[in-house]
Amino acid sequence: MNYEIVIASNNKDKINEFKKYFENYTIDFLTLEDLKLSLNIHETGKTFLENAMIKAKAVAKHVNKTIIADDSGLQIEALKGFPGVHSARWLYDFDYTHKNNEIISMLNNQRNRKAQFSSAIVIHYPHKEMRFFVGTTTGKITKEISKGPYGFGYDPIFFCDELQQNFADVDINDKNKVSHRGKAAEKLLQCLLDKKLITKIKKR
Repeated sequence: MNYEIVIASNNKDKINEFKKYFENYTIDFLTLEDLKLSLNIHETGKTFLENAMIKAKAVAKHVNKTIIADDSGLQIEALKGFPGVHSARWLYDFDYTHKNNEIISMLNNQRNRKAQFSSAIVIHYPHKEMRFFVGTTTGKITKEISKGPYGFGYDPIFFCDELQQNFADVDINDKNKVSHRGKAAEKLLQCLLDKKLITKIKKR
């Protein structure tokens, strides 16, 4: 029997990344939509970890299952870490094409275009125990939005150091190997394996 985990997110792209990353393991992911949960969670934390904990605890009030919550975002060195924990909520009424163009404009006269994506994943077990895992990936902000077919959010303006490619130009499998969320998910995977809660699916 597969191990059930609730993903505390309504972000379909983020959900797809989790499902893809763990597709070879005995996990059944449930979404808030699957559980017919409509929650208005106020992410008031000052760090990605604090926000991930807020989301996990909010869902745990309604579900007696293992929950994972992620908070992540883009941090730009020349902008003192902006947008950081406000990555999703900044210019909330505008799409990411607009946001990405705004960031490019903000860096118009900047030589320093260094940036990083950071992710914090919290796992909240039914008996209230929590563990957390973090990951970062470094790169730089490009001067134009990539027209690549992959990625979401700020991916089209992020050139990854490890891949030497824009995140919008690589498929989900390659991105997961080096991304902030992929690195945190790798630590989460090892934790689940160590606890013998999941196993790798044997291919026929």
